[in-house]
Amino acid sequence: MNVDESMLDVYIYETQQLLESLENTLFAGENDKKLNTEQINEVFRIMHTIKGASAMMEFEHMAKLAHSLEDMFALIRENDAGSYDWPAIFDNVFSAISFFNGELAKLLDKQTMDGDSSDLIAKLKLLVARMKGESAAPAATAKKEPEAVTAETPVFDHKGDEAYYKVKLFFEENSQMENIRAFGVVQAVRKISVRFAHIPEDLNGDAATEEIRNNGFLVFLQSGENPDRIKALLETTLFLKSCSVLPIDGDDEEVPAAIRQGRDTAGAEAAHETLQAKADDHQANGEGGVSLESVAKQNFISVNVNKLDNLLNIVGEIVTAQSMVINNADFGDRQHDSFDSAAQQLHSLINELQDIVMSIRMIPVSTLFQKMRRLVRDMSKKFGKQIELEIIGEETEVDKNVIDYLSDPLLHIIRNSVDHGIEDAATRTSNGKPAYGKITLEARMTGSDVIVTITDDGGGLSRDNILKKASEKGLLTKPESEMSDKEVYGLIFLPGFSTKDQVTEFSGRGVGMDVVRKNIGVIGGSVTVDSTPGMGTTHTIRIPLTLTIVDGMKFNVGKMNFIVPTVSVRSAVKPDVKDIFTDPEGNEMIMLLGNVYSLIRLSRFFNIEDAVTDLADGMVMHIASEEREFCIFFDHLDGEYQVVVKKLPNYLKHCSSSLDGVSGCAILGDGSINLIIDVNSVQ
Repeated sequence: MNVDESMLDVYIYETQQLLESLENTLFAGENDKKLNTEQINEVFRIMHTIKGASAMMEFEHMAKLAHSLEDMFALIRENDAGSYDWPAIFDNVFSAISFFNGELAKLLDKQTMDGDSSDLIAKLKLLVARMKGESAAPAATAKKEPEAVTAETPVFDHKGDEAYYKVKLFFEENSQMENIRAFGVVQAVRKISVRFAHIPEDLNGDAATEEIRNNGFLVFLQSGENPDRIKALLETTLFLKSCSVLPIDGDDEEVPAAIRQGRDTAGAEAAHETLQAKADDHQANGEGGVSLESVAKQNFISVNVNKLDNLLNIVGEIVTAQSMVINNADFGDRQHDSFDSAAQQLHSLINELQDIVMSIRMIPVSTLFQKMRRLVRDMSKKFGKQIELEIIGEETEVDKNVIDYLSDPLLHIIRNSVDHGIEDAATRTSNGKPAYGKITLEARMTGSDVIVTITDDGGGLSRDNILKKASEKGLLTKPESEMSDKEVYGLIFLPGFSTKDQVTEFSGRGVGMDVVRKNIGVIGGSVTVDSTPGMGTTHTIRIPLTLTIVDGMKFNVGKMNFIVPTVSVRSAVKPDVKDIFTDPEGNEMIMLLGNVYSLIRLSRFFNIEDAVTDLADGMVMHIASEEREFCIFFDHLDGEYQVVVKKLPNYLKHCSSSLDGVSGCAILGDGSINLIIDVNSVQ
């Protein structure tokens, strides 16, 4: 079967949304040890919808599994939830969700959906048999499910005397993609009729969608089935508003030539002209059924992320082009008020466009956080631990690309918390802790950054064990006695580091935490860890709210140009030399507004030789990072700019031993390249 790309996209998107909703419903029910009536109805509805959509796409193995789950919840619903084996029910449904997600992942990767759902279906049948109080049927007497029947289609027995029917369907105003809904009707009709035709004939394209929306979808078919059963089948179609099935005379001129008595389907081409002519007549004469006086506005549409990426890149180029036009305009000594006014208006419009584009890409972290519930649940069962996951701030919105880069780091950190951090119930009880362990996943916004913290109340990190492993692997760069706790805990992010003596499917291979730091670093973020032995561990991830355009203060050190995000700047002043002094350890300090801050000379930090060295000739900028406040010394301040952030070229990693202190670069309107300061790694 050749599947249209747009149909496939809609199927994947809708099924993913349904599975996410299903998981959330199951988690809520599992906390109460069972599902209530409303939750049971919700699960039944979701399985019915997935079944119908999968059957429409002819994904038989998906449809059959959904059908088995629907049967099980139909039984539960009919018996008022009963006293069933709920743990087994939850486990089986979660296993089915994993199967569905695995098959969808293959579709997304353009691979063949080759999963086998037969084992899961067999388990569900056994579970249903136990729920009914029956024993498993002997294999010899088990009925084999007909191969040709989809999960959406009942078994129809053709009677021989096949009548002709005219079927007319209208879809809900907000259903969208009416041509795809009509395609599902065609797939269903195929199962009960050898001869059929439909108007519009070509279901591809916007023209078909508009025609179905205005005039309905018309199907002529020849079938031996009872019209009530035909209608019952078609009424299972998603987003159906109305459906009529009318018997008609086979010799009636309205019946398409392709399916009329005495003809075969080889006349389909000629039939198309007849059908199209009749469709035009129906439309011209107002005979096309119910006329929709108004079409509801579409408040939501699905947009390919690649298109949003391209749009964002174009906005970024517009910002750069605007800067080039304004900076290169030269009117000599003459005033040019109209140009200044137009430039200001352009700047305002581009800012508004930028804000709109960025807001379109923003999605709540709940889509990611909720997936962690499943991870904690499965690993808790695997390790025999009792762990609760608390989610805070899931409504916090971040850029779509940030979500993509954040997924793996969260996965690794939470795995470590379950495997390494949280103790088993017996150990926790003996240590005076609650038997249930707790992991808290929190997101919050601070300025232009999003802070994500993962806190567990487990045993914490062992400084001695970390130092011992690091020493064995030759990872120490300074004496142990000179290392602070923060430096010691930071060793877990080094490649190849692991304190796990035994390799499991979840940890112990020395990979994971280094991946966390790399992934977060790609988007200009940072990750730190803090721990209290016996009390727990907290991982803090700082990531930019958006990735592309930022407001920044431009300055130079020697011939190098730098930009620091405006949100991190507290002030920039000419220093008073008498306010600068050296502490007992030889570090330069500065007094500002009654407070003392460390002073970092960027010329030394970045090894720039042609920079200003006399404190009286340079400037000082007061910076607030995530963990501390400090000051930097530089040559000259150029002003505030709006810049497009670009990742550093990969070749720089081969040319430089360290890129600490730099999170990206920007090209300004004059063509100059400016390095963007990462205030969290300057120290």
